[in-house]
This record gives sequence, structure tokens and C-alpha cells, in this order.
Amino acid sequence: MDFSSANNQTVPVEIRRRKNTRYLRLTLGYKNQIIASVPWHCSERKVGKFMEKQRFWLDAQLSKAPTIYTLTEWLNLHPLITASGDVFIVRIEATELCNASYTLDEGGSVLVLRLPDADEASLVKLLRRFAKDTLTCRVAYHAKRFGLSYRAISIRNQSSRWGSCSARRCISLNWRLILLRPELQDYIILHELAHLTEMNHGKRFWTLLDRYDPERIKHEVAIDKVSAELMRVARL
Repeated sequence: MDFSSANNQTVPVEIRRRKNTRYLRLTLGYKNQIIASVPWHCSERKVGKFMEKQRFWLDAQLSKAPTIYTLTEWLNLHPLITASGDVFIVRIEATELCNASYTLDEGGSVLVLRLPDADEASLVKLLRRFAKDTLTCRVAYHAKRFGLSYRAISIRNQSSRWGSCSARRCISLNWRLILLRPELQDYIILHELAHLTEMNHGKRFWTLLDRYDPERIKHEVAIDKVSAELMRVARL
């Protein structure tokens, strides 16, 4: 199912039927697709009529939706990667070796990505490996600072979340954290580490997080400003 916007753009519509949903709801996904959350037995025809009623709102949302960049395009515009509390300049090089790899150059200030195949999929795979290596170390560093223990860490490709922490003390982080500034990356990690003690977002959680990150309100505002754009990077 598609939607034709005011500028004649064809936008895919993703219908998500929910058994406990009573009302129709429209949002934009991180591929700039329209997501229609609807009751279980709702027909496509009814969804289409509802979107026509919401056409003005949909056109407004689509007109201001951030651009979707490939990782290659993003790094061409912003050749910077965060790891271990530092920012590294990125340089991509071809290699005759069979396997992709990364290394540091110029006194440790430049992150060199060596790729046998200069394609988007290879670049994403390598940077996700880099994210797993560096984010795992960064979580361990902050956990040690505050005397915390966790069960496992996973680095994933979440569609909208920067991170999560389960009741089993397993922390999951979005690999795109390496695209954030160091202080914002640390805030997300500290947020999830705080959930090891307080699983909800009650008053005690925010009091604890304020101790972990005294500038957390400023960091939350900054993350809100960049999340919509960064979450759209490398949506293959």
C-alpha cells in the first residue's frame, strides 16, 4: 500500500495490526515510511480513508522528515567516529587483503577503515564490528567506575532505541552510538547502567542518573535534536 504526497512522492505504507488497538494511528518510520497502527480486523480501505482525512498532517510530517543517508554518504559529510571518550577522524582505504579491518593512524587520531570491497554493506559490517569492540569496552569502563555488574552486552540495529536494559541485567546498545558525540554516547551508556539498579523511570532512577551524569538534562536535549537524523543512517 502506498501514499501519494503533495509533492507527488510515492511513500510506502506499513500496516501494523494490533489485537488490543482500538484506534487508528499514523507515524513516520525511520525509513520515512508511513506506519499505520490499526485494530486487528481493520481493512486497507479503512486505512486509506483515514490517511486521506489526515493528508494535511502527513504531508507536513513528510516535508520535514530528515534525509535518509547511507553510511558512506554520512561519513563523507561527517567523517568522525566516537570511541573510548574520544573523536577520531575517519579515513577509508582499499586493501588487497580478503578481510576488512580497522586500525589507528597519525598518532591515534585517525581511524582507518580498510575494505577489500568498497561497498555500503562491507562498510556497515566493519563499523558494526568496531562499535561492538569499542562500546563493550566503554560499558565495562563506566560499570567499573560505579561498581556495577551486568550479565551481557549486545550491539544491535534497533529502529528507534539507543539502548535498553533487561531484567536479566543484559544491556543492548544501538551501533549508531559511535556516530554521537562522546558525552552523548556516554549518557546513553550511563542511562542503561542506571537501569541495573532502577528498572523503571521513577524518581529514584533520575536521581541516580543525575549522580552518574550531572549534565544529563543538557545531554537529553542534545540527543533529542539528533536522534531522528542519526536513526535514519544506513537503513538498508
